[in-house]
Amino acid sequence: MRTIIDGQLYDTRTSTLIGEREERGSFMYKTGRGEYFIYHSMSAVYHHPPRINPISRSVAIRRHFRYCHNQLPFEAAFCE
Repeated sequence: MRTIIDGQLYDTRTSTLIGEREERGSFMYKTGRGEYFIYHSMSAVYHHPPRINPISRSVAIRRHFRYCHNQLPFEAAFCE
């Protein structure tokens, strides 16, 4: 999915996957510019359309442990 929010491009195809929450259909990504976002896929349970929510680095760090499927190591995701 690709979208522009507040002038920033968020694209799941070109960003790095940090981790997944399979039970919720959520995926955390990091863009090449160091921006973080969560992609919420279409969920049959919750009946929400796919969407992207930008998040701050501090929120991404706090939520990192929840995205435990296919998880990128902490150092690779957050150390520069």
